[in-house]
Amino acid sequence: MADRRAWRPEPGIFSILPVGFVDHPLFAQALTHRSGTDGSHDSNERLELLGDAVLELVITDQLYHRFPDATEGRLTKLRAALVSRATLAERAEELGLGELLVVGQADAKSANALSNALEAIVGAVYETDGLLGARHFVAALLDPLLAAAGDDEILGDYKSHLHELLAQLRQRGPHYEVDWTGPDHDRVFRVRLSIEGLGSFEGVGHSRKEAEQVACREALDEIGVSGFADSTSSRDPEEHHSNKSRRQARVKKASPPGA
Repeated sequence: MADRRAWRPEPGIFSILPVGFVDHPLFAQALTHRSGTDGSHDSNERLELLGDAVLELVITDQLYHRFPDATEGRLTKLRAALVSRATLAERAEELGLGELLVVGQADAKSANALSNALEAIVGAVYETDGLLGARHFVAALLDPLLAAAGDDEILGDYKSHLHELLAQLRQRGPHYEVDWTGPDHDRVFRVRLSIEGLGSFEGVGHSRKEAEQVACREALDEIGVSGFADSTSSRDPEEHHSNKSRRQARVKKASPPGA
């Protein structure tokens, strides 16, 4: 086959493919759209089907081990975001697949075609290098997206995460009290969040949402420490005092200057 590396953008798809894979016939097939077939070889549709299944398995396994504290719901949402057509098409474009895709007509180079080609490459790598090779390729493919995501994007915003967790524990939802100080252009919000059986948590920010997120994060930290298996009255008083002191210190640190 022709040397496709002449079109490689940096860093390019070639930098993350297994050694020697570029010369394998399956690589050419993975890059061939149905409109570009001429009878000499198949399109990438069968490889895409295989790659879709492999990608979902590998991503699920990686997320499961990488984020042990994330709920099933959050892992599902993150996986859906990572393997969505839009995400894969954007990543494929970044890696230069648009220049490599073999099509019979220019308008066939759609976002859908790019994401399909990327899935087909995953399937081809699985065929040539097995599951371990596919794991390495998918990690190199999507790790930049995971590295760019903050905790909020991985676990969801703290407020949603807290409400979901309380629902799973069959606990009553939190109660919020909000007040603010300062002029309209520089208002400081203070949110007090109360959870039955766990206590109260405070968050401060320049918007109600920001203050709520801080308070919910404090509550999640406390749930992580206590496991919420027992009420605050049944926990060791010295441990509870220590946890409360840590929360107060974090709230003070999060408070805007002059608050």
